[in-house]
Amino acid sequence: MVTERPSGVTILAIIYILLGLLSLVWSLLVFGVGAVTGLTGAIVGAENMASFGTANFWGGIIGVAGATLDFIIAYGLLNLRPWGWMLALIGLAITVITGVLGLMSGGFFAICCGILGLLVPAGILFYLLQPEVRKAFGR
Repeated sequence: MVTERPSGVTILAIIYILLGLLSLVWSLLVFGVGAVTGLTGAIVGAENMASFGTANFWGGIIGVAGATLDFIIAYGLLNLRPWGWMLALIGLAITVITGVLGLMSGGFFAICCGILGLLVPAGILFYLLQPEVRKAFGR
């Protein structure tokens, strides 16, 4: 029995693809800048420059891994794979948890931005837990 994909899931998968593309481009840029800066700092003996470059190099690698995960989630959502639904839930739950922890950092600006930043992932999490969406993923 073939289940029709809810249109909201299609939109969500497209968003994951776009976020993955943006993250990939940005992460490759950070990776490149980090590699060049770290190497230059090591050659000229500038310890701060080398540290900055190394941190950005590794940040770029982590960003590429995150972009890859976005593409995997998008594939799973588009093909109504239960693991795609689960990965999306785990990623959103981590986003919500880190957002709540960020709220505790204090300050009016942090609280305002944190609350606004939590609305979208919380809304997507709510959507993915709806009975018709869960049913589309065999849950």
